[in-house]
Amino acid sequence: MQVVALGYLVYQRTGSPTAVAAVAAADGIPSVILSLAGGVLADRLPRRRILLVTQSLLGLSAGTLAILVATNHASFTAILVVAIVFGATDAADLPTRQALVADLVDRHLVVNAVALGAAAMSATRIVGPSVAGLLIGLAGPAVCFGFLAVAYLAPIVVLLAVIPDVAPLPRLSGTTAWSELVTGLRTAGSDPLVRGVVIVAAVLAFCGVSYMPFLPVLARTQLHVGPQGLGIMYSVGGVGGLVGGLAIASMGRGAGRLQLMLVGGVVYAGSLFAVAHGPVLGITLPALVGISFAFVAVSTSMTTLLQTDTDPRLRGRLLGIYATIFAGLQPLGTVAYGLLAHPVGLFNAIGIGALLVGATTVAVVITPSFRGRVAGLQTAAAVAATAPDTLA
Repeated sequence: MQVVALGYLVYQRTGSPTAVAAVAAADGIPSVILSLAGGVLADRLPRRRILLVTQSLLGLSAGTLAILVATNHASFTAILVVAIVFGATDAADLPTRQALVADLVDRHLVVNAVALGAAAMSATRIVGPSVAGLLIGLAGPAVCFGFLAVAYLAPIVVLLAVIPDVAPLPRLSGTTAWSELVTGLRTAGSDPLVRGVVIVAAVLAFCGVSYMPFLPVLARTQLHVGPQGLGIMYSVGGVGGLVGGLAIASMGRGAGRLQLMLVGGVVYAGSLFAVAHGPVLGITLPALVGISFAFVAVSTSMTTLLQTDTDPRLRGRLLGIYATIFAGLQPLGTVAYGLLAHPVGLFNAIGIGALLVGATTVAVVITPSFRGRVAGLQTAAAVAATAPDTLA
């Protein structure tokens, strides 16, 4: 809902793809700066308590934006400020939420839990954007943001009533937050599995997922549909994500995820290319389903690899790196597409980005060191020996 309402609000007020890109950057830049620290925080403090704070802040931010829009005080500067708050809060929320999964389920069920979580998020994508489009069309974006603020009460209630307060794993004596951060970065560079995940995630975020804020532009200029049609465009993608999440939940570890990452990367590239160049809604909607199916396949495979095939003491930090890439490079990619809109053509640039996503995913998956690490030929313990927990 937030993506639909914020993109529509900015484009309605400015009529500028560059303004849409600027708001996306305001959301992403704090994540680039703070997600690494958020990962360290997730390894040092009880994760349930972190999430109680972050979910409360996200709800308050949505409520503030609703009031600003309703009172006609939602200037472009005000929207930028709220977007910065969203991004800074997400920097701690995302890695903590992902790391919490392994605290709640047995190791052999982490893959299933992550995939089911992705399926649940995709289910909300089916309902949320449609509701957002209807609310915007009937009552305006202020009501949409108000509804979103109230919706944040649900996870807060679950955290208070259901989720246990799990203590973080013990740390080696004498370690500091900085040394722990450096350890995570060293592991990302030395472990073939983590390094491959980082490369694919970076290209997927910068060249692939960054197209999403431009769906309102696509809807108006290329497909000629209004808010309701835009809501359908966002929601149909949830169908592919739901199917993808449920499919992965039924799979085990190892080669299945490797193959799924490969197929997902190729399908994502083809589907995004079709979205960029499809002239009618009949082509765009199936392609959006393909994008969401492929994204869930690739992202869930990468997340479960980080959850189950790396040192548990590094889980929050590695997921913080992963979150930094997606939350940060995605809006920066949006900025790049916005800047290329005039010299190259917005959707020509997105089509080229789609091809880069497919080529990069294939290249990483066929790399022998990555395949060997996923197959267990190189253990996490052996890799961890190259990245000590303290600075030399």
